[in-house]
Amino acid sequence: MDDLNGTALYAGILGIMAVALALNTAFRRVETKTAIAGDDDILIKRSRAFGNLVEHAPLMLILLMLMEYRGSEFFVHIFGIAFILCRGAHAYGIISKDGLGPDNIPRAVGAIGSWALIILASLMCIF
Repeated sequence: MDDLNGTALYAGILGIMAVALALNTAFRRVETKTAIAGDDDILIKRSRAFGNLVEHAPLMLILLMLMEYRGSEFFVHIFGIAFILCRGAHAYGIISKDGLGPDNIPRAVGAIGSWALIILASLMCIF
């Protein structure tokens, strides 16, 4: 396919999510008067929620683009929607809850779901 409208849609949504999480972090930095690093737990959680998104989103977007280019438009939307939901759950879990695994279901589902989607999309690009 010559146009990558599906990938563009998910890139746009993920870009808005990234800016929202970055602003959430910046507002806390202003509240705590913390320019870099710091020991404020809320600031650390917000910063990691942003960082985790920007660590995972670029790879997934590349995979979605390649899938769409190869003609898998339907799967681009399935994977794109699922990835956004997983990243949203993960960010919510990091910011709003404590703990790991069974103690923090949104974070666990978001992380494991994102990794599973990246693996499946990778396999679709290989085969």
